[in-house]
Amino acid sequence: MKTFTYILSFGIILSLIGYIVFFGVQSFDSNSIKTSLEDKRLKSSDLIEYVNDDVVSEMVDDKEEKEEVDVEAEEVNATEEKEIKESDTSLQDVVVEEVTPVSDVLEMQTGSLSGYGPDCKDCSGYLASGLYVGDGNIYYQDSTYGSVRILSGDKSYPFGTIVRVKSGKIGEFLAIVLDRGGGVGFGKSHLFDLLYSSNSVASNYGVSYNTTFEILRYGY
Repeated sequence: MKTFTYILSFGIILSLIGYIVFFGVQSFDSNSIKTSLEDKRLKSSDLIEYVNDDVVSEMVDDKEEKEEVDVEAEEVNATEEKEIKESDTSLQDVVVEEVTPVSDVLEMQTGSLSGYGPDCKDCSGYLASGLYVGDGNIYYQDSTYGSVRILSGDKSYPFGTIVRVKSGKIGEFLAIVLDRGGGVGFGKSHLFDLLYSSNSVASNYGVSYNTTFEILRYGY
């Protein structure tokens, strides 16, 4: 009886071992393990190449950043040098520049200014230069000085002479010599005689004493 029991137990044990061995072999897939190992395996050469690529990329980036910084520094230095040069040039200009006074006055006289109209005694409405002013026109259009008043002056001033009159009763103005008069000129009662639209208007203004006359042009 005991011998039968031992044999039965031994057979059960062998059956269990066979079952385990059989299903263990079935579940063991060498291909899948091989594939997994190949996927996970990293060759030393690939690793070196990967590391080298990162290092080279970082070196290139650092070089480009350095070149950009160098370019910006050069531009800043160039700008500063240009500003310094311009500043030095302006300073030199200020130091070297000489101011030359400009004057358009050819002659200056001081005397009295009287007035008259085209309807004065012995006046015909025509000036000694031939210009008609009987219509009350007291201005002449000069090609250079524009609209100017009309003066009677000394014969030493040819027709077309431009005079700047200052300190008179009607303020500062430009005038042109286009007439002669018996009472005006050097050694006469008045240095110049100003034409008004009528003799009565001239009388209202009267005589301007201590008037300055600046000669800007002789004749036309």
